Amino acid sequence: MGTKHIAISALLSAATFSLSPTALAAGTLTGQIGVQLTISTGCTVGNGTNTGGTNQWGNINFGNYADLTSVINGTLLGANGTSAVTVTCNTGLTPTLSLGAGSNSTAGLRAMSAGGATTIPYRLYSDTARTSEIAVNTPVALAIGAQNFPIYARVLPADQTSTTPAAGTYSDIVLATLAW
Repeated sequence: MGTKHIAISALLSAATFSLSPTALAAGTLTGQIGVQLTISTGCTVGNGTNTGGTNQWGNINFGNYADLTSVINGTLLGANGTSAVTVTCNTGLTPTLSLGAGSNSTAGLRAMSAGGATTIPYRLYSDTARTSEIAVNTPVALAIGAQNFPIYARVLPADQTSTTPAAGTYSDIVLATLAW
């Protein structure tokens, strides 16, 4: 039994010696690393923010007025201060943007409310001259690639039931839908 023990000890010593770092031969080993990025079909809005899971594309602030006897103009200002919604769509799509009726629409017009029965109707346009009105829920075709989609607003005296509504802060929220 003593001979077997010596033979096993010698074998273990030889194995330990052959596994030591100095006993390895120099060499190289090569391998491959896969790298991938998937571009999905879609569109993005570049000047908006996200608050509580809701996309915020900007605000139109008409300012402060004592009455509605004159035309009042407003312009959408995005989260980054630009006066347009910045939309980027990749190729192969037919993107559209539509603007809803808002929370207080009456007689086919978008309207702002201060919480009471009185509303202040307003109109949205796609051009600075305010001649191309953006109809409620009517898709507007967008180009492929990056583009600015300006939104202009106007309060017209002729649309009002009263040009001297009660004092207050009148507001509305319009749902904008980008589809492709």
